[in-house]
Amino acid sequence: MSTPAYLIVGAEEVLVRREAERLLDELRATHGELDLTDARAEELREAGLPDLRTASLFGSPRAVVIRDAHELPTELAQALAVDLEGTPPDATVLLLARSTQRIQKLAKVVKDLGGRIDCKLPADWDEKGWARLVTAELERHGRTADRDAANALLDAAGRDLGAIAEKVSQVVARAPTGTITLAQVEETVVGRGSRGSFAVADAMCDRDPARALTELRGVLESGVEPLAVLGALAYRLRALVAVAGNVHGEDTGLRLSDGMIKRHQAVRRNFGPGELTRAYRRLADVDYEAKTGAGEPVELLERAVVDIATPASGSAR
Repeated sequence: MSTPAYLIVGAEEVLVRREAERLLDELRATHGELDLTDARAEELREAGLPDLRTASLFGSPRAVVIRDAHELPTELAQALAVDLEGTPPDATVLLLARSTQRIQKLAKVVKDLGGRIDCKLPADWDEKGWARLVTAELERHGRTADRDAANALLDAAGRDLGAIAEKVSQVVARAPTGTITLAQVEETVVGRGSRGSFAVADAMCDRDPARALTELRGVLESGVEPLAVLGALAYRLRALVAVAGNVHGEDTGLRLSDGMIKRHQAVRRNFGPGELTRAYRRLADVDYEAKTGAGEPVELLERAVVDIATPASGSAR
């Protein structure tokens, strides 16, 4: 790592923080112990910038982390930009920012030095991208999980990085050493009276409206956001549609093991002609209405789950 400064930009604080931790770990791996200065932009308004050109008293490499760098006062941002344009400082600078609108000159200098890193969450439809986040979170704890367990973690957490970190931490704390299994995830990631969002999906796809509603209310009462549950339900229906159409390869972004494919093939028989497509469209409508304020998310989700779980007249059970 020869770049004197890094600008890590992203609206998702957890992603930005994780990337900073990764860079600091690389510095430690290369140079050993670090003399680390960690400050927020607000703290530097009166104190001024840390000295970047004085070697550590102990001979250790230095790193300076400035959080909320998008809030740096103009004069400090400009001074830092000038400093970085000159002789490389003794300290490696890490700037963590949500945006660059107020620090454009500084951002350009760091980018020209090759140190800009943009952090973005995957798109909702990017299953592989979200799977990588689950894998990365497990790796932070020195753990791995089999594919079904990783899928269940993502189902339970939904498209929420903070929830993914929380669920992974819960499972890692309780599961013994070794590869984490689906059973361990199901035993650990629980809501009151519920095994989690995947239990709602199971009941809904078993066409059991009473059980589906009970499971859903248990999950919501445990504090899981309705849109997080919706993401898990949509993933399950998308998987069933893919299996029904025999398009469940890796190129679809669906992480389905052979065992899961067999289980989904059995479950899809609970839906009559056209029902899976209508069910998936029903969840898409809930997503749109909830995000645009057209309805109360909990009520919208409850009605949709009951509707989908209730077999149409004449459909197979």
